Amino acid sequence: MNYPSNPTGQTFSRDELEVLAAVAREHQLIVISDEIYGELHHTGAHGSIAEFYPEGTILSAGLSKWCGAGGWRLGTFLFPPQLRWLRDAMTAVASETYTTTSAPIQCAAVTAFACGPDIDDYLVHARDILRALGTWSSEKLVAAGARCHRPEGGFYLFPDFSGHAQRLQARGIADGDALCARLLAETGVAILPGSDFGRPKGDWTARLAYVDFDGERALAEHARDATVDEAWLRRVTPRVTTALDRMCDWLVRG
Repeated sequence: MNYPSNPTGQTFSRDELEVLAAVAREHQLIVISDEIYGELHHTGAHGSIAEFYPEGTILSAGLSKWCGAGGWRLGTFLFPPQLRWLRDAMTAVASETYTTTSAPIQCAAVTAFACGPDIDDYLVHARDILRALGTWSSEKLVAAGARCHRPEGGFYLFPDFSGHAQRLQARGIADGDALCARLLAETGVAILPGSDFGRPKGDWTARLAYVDFDGERALAEHARDATVDEAWLRRVTPRVTTALDRMCDWLVRG
């Protein structure tokens, strides 16, 4: 399980997690719960299936996503006592696969995992910015005729462009893979086709990441002015808003 999800930005409610946990327990499943985007739940309300099925859940997380530290790859697994045998086996395999994480990343991890007021403050600002930008982006796509759920966490959208399929095919664009290639060539906007995420060939979905902006500037601006409206987004996250403008205009006008 991966939630909030890459690629959709969706997550599970506590009620849904409780039902899933009951099924997992009934069938004695081992659940790997990838919650690397959990701290970026847009309202800070992330819940874990481990609360309802602790004995069978392995929690997976890491620095690179919720800390906004792309490339700083330090992952974590948390095993319950009942699965210590599996933890020990994975540790043995890992010891023959890699050695250690670089010293700068280890130092960053000490600060991040210690939490504290600075980390809490960062997350408050980051969640608010991502919530506003994700909502604006999804609404922009819907207004242009795409199907797109409003994201609940993380920083991804998974729009479905099938409503434009007939018009796109008339332009020689056969499917989502071709859509992404033509969009890049004609507008300079890069998104990934749904087929890269397990969707069938011929599908009209794509994944969009809305974090192409200066995070340090955005955090500073948000600390000064927490009113994140469209004008704020266009001023502080111009690459994302410009990309959405270009994409939507390309879809609608050809």
